[in-house]
Amino acid sequence: MHAHEDFVARWAAFWAAPDPARTGELSAPGIVLHWPGRPEPLRGIEAWSAQVAAALDRLPDLRLAVVDHAAGRDGCFIAWRASATVAGRRLEWEGVDRMALSDGLVTASTVVFDTAVLRPPAAG
Repeated sequence: MHAHEDFVARWAAFWAAPDPARTGELSAPGIVLHWPGRPEPLRGIEAWSAQVAAALDRLPDLRLAVVDHAAGRDGCFIAWRASATVAGRRLEWEGVDRMALSDGLVTASTVVFDTAVLRPPAAG
């Protein structure tokens, strides 16, 4: 198994049963995370754990599943499909994480997905 495949398996296991207390199993303490809609990146494992906790507070049944993955020069890309109940509706959406890895932990990540699916439907 290649190093990135081990990481992808651990990432998949984390998102099958996400727990903010376990973010350190995937991420380096000084992780820098670029997140859709945030003007500044999240910095540090505490900020990343808080982001996961906030997502689970809003979407308790949030789960991500790996659709595809590829090794990069210094990390990997994971294409994923998320599912959660949003405002009483079961929704699915897709995204991609590009992650720089060092010793099997994410040091930097850029998360990309269309956030429109998570917004309330327009009135009218």
